[in-house]
Amino acid sequence: MRFATALLGLTLSAPLVAGALPLLPDSQVTALASELSGESAKRNLESFSRLHRMRGSRDFRRAADQVVSELKRYGYTDAHIEQFPADGTIFYGTQRSRPAWDADFAELWELDGSGNPAARLASWEAAPITLAEDSATADVMADLIDAGDGSSESDYTGKDVKGKIVLAASQAGAVQRLAVEKFGAAGIVSYAANQRTAWWKQDETLVRWGHLETFSSSPTFAFMISLGDARALRTRLAKGESIRLHAMVKAGQHPGSYDIATATIPGSDLQLRDEEIVYSCHLDHPRPGANDNASGCATILEVARTLRKLIDEKRIPPPRRTIRFVWPPEIEGTMALLNGKPELASRIKAAIHLDMVGGGPETKTIFHVTRGPASLPSFAYDIAAAIGAFVDEQSSQYAMTGTAKWPLVAPEGGRDALRAAMVPLTLGSDHEVYSASSWGIPAIYLNDWPDRFIHTNADTAAKIDPTKLKRAGFIAAASGLVLANTTAADAAAIVSLIEEAALRRAAEARAQSRDLSAAEGSNRLRFQLAYEAQMFESMGRFFTPTPAARSEAAEFMMTLRALLRAQSAQAPPSGLVYRRNAAIRGSLDAFGYDYLEAHLGGERVGKLALLTFEGLRGEGGDYAYEALNLANGSRTTSEIGDALSAIYGPIPQEGVDRFLAAAAEAGLLAKAR
Repeated sequence: MRFATALLGLTLSAPLVAGALPLLPDSQVTALASELSGESAKRNLESFSRLHRMRGSRDFRRAADQVVSELKRYGYTDAHIEQFPADGTIFYGTQRSRPAWDADFAELWELDGSGNPAARLASWEAAPITLAEDSATADVMADLIDAGDGSSESDYTGKDVKGKIVLAASQAGAVQRLAVEKFGAAGIVSYAANQRTAWWKQDETLVRWGHLETFSSSPTFAFMISLGDARALRTRLAKGESIRLHAMVKAGQHPGSYDIATATIPGSDLQLRDEEIVYSCHLDHPRPGANDNASGCATILEVARTLRKLIDEKRIPPPRRTIRFVWPPEIEGTMALLNGKPELASRIKAAIHLDMVGGGPETKTIFHVTRGPASLPSFAYDIAAAIGAFVDEQSSQYAMTGTAKWPLVAPEGGRDALRAAMVPLTLGSDHEVYSASSWGIPAIYLNDWPDRFIHTNADTAAKIDPTKLKRAGFIAAASGLVLANTTAADAAAIVSLIEEAALRRAAEARAQSRDLSAAEGSNRLRFQLAYEAQMFESMGRFFTPTPAARSEAAEFMMTLRALLRAQSAQAPPSGLVYRRNAAIRGSLDAFGYDYLEAHLGGERVGKLALLTFEGLRGEGGDYAYEALNLANGSRTTSEIGDALSAIYGPIPQEGVDRFLAAAAEAGLLAKAR
């Protein structure tokens, strides 16, 4: 049995098969390493970062056209743009399509005592990020009122903001609901700080991307300014000084479309070519948006160039399965694609998603190779982790000694080690759409986090490292080739790969169980055993495993049960059984539209304790995402609660029951029995 040898000699750097990487010959490793160009990727990134790529906008279309133009230059004759109408009334599953939004002009001026322009505070032409997305046309002269945070009614006590412009620390959309809709303010100036990381509020010069409510009954405008500028204004207002502003905006929503650039490398195997491996990113973002997410878009464009060139030069064989590349708007574009083309969704075996993959040292970021949800085990995650560990080892060896067979260094890039982290699922991008139970497509997620400049005017191309782009491209390209080519002949190697990774996961589960009660600890270990069994079963998505592979997996699972010593006794399953409603597909993270609130009301949703629950390894959104995924038509609500407790930490069953009942009432779930 291979397991015994693996247990005695397991190390993180041990080769999984005869070559350097599992299921990828060294000749192909060399071909990818030599052809992938971080400089080529960064040149495309620089072009993307000059465009204000908001969904449905003229600049987004320019970026999509650039992608198609480059693909055709690389030899992709089928490169084109798929269009899905977006007008605010059409739905794509749980996503209410958002109308396109464009802006032509916007400036914010402070006026002097005579009403003449004195100082310009914001300019669309100079920095379009200073105008909040979904702002409407306006020409307003009004006094500035400090509303503090601006997101609660108490912030407006004793303040007359009607017809005024409010200065607020919260995101513009949250301020809009009260300041404009309820109290009649004319507009907003927001200084919402960057996302909460160790560098939160450290740089007072940053201007963060802002957005208003897409479907508000009170359209307005909002300008974004830096924390430093806001503090200066607040100080003046606190001293009793009157500040009068002139806001000029020419912008607005209009019917448009989700434009998704796409192209394919057709599969060479007649029996497998209708199956697809998808490379995904998100093309939309305010200018400059270099790491988020011009980096992911430029990197999969470089993967497309590299694979096409290597295949044409016969340095690697064409893939057995079809490889597809897509460049949608984030989440809502992927929702439109999978809902609008169900025949395509049914062909996808796995997705490889890149969102922020190029941050250099100044960004302070950590590169992640991220697994899919615990509710959807797949050997694809272990393949990506093995390739990520290989790049980590090679880059570390090169950084320390100056010598490595595959250093994966760009001539114009850095020489640092990659220092990748192999981590469980984190939400927040298109990978969660693919992996949601509506489609159940395993997704590998490559991403940087944290990034001290995310969603700000300082997310510029100058901070992007070509070496990082090359390494991310290599992990993506190698993972995609393995998944596009794997067959039953690879079953033994995949079983070995899963076994080694399972031992590491089992050790982590043992450690976590020690900090729990006896019942919760046993639940954690039982879940891990079930997960690992399903990891072996996940091969069936790609091929029928050989009898020898099945026998090896079964023997390994017997040994793993003995190692974990999980107690089999547990309370009998209880509660209702739900399944996802196939007519309404998608996750809850639709952009600009809250499906639960729209169907149940904000007050009802606000009382769902699961949505705000803080667990040991996750929070409300994580629990909700997996709760919907776990409702598969066979699990009871108590079994779903046990699984959630094992994945993210113990959660009261009552909160799970109420959330699932609410989701069913909203139409996302149906009672199976």
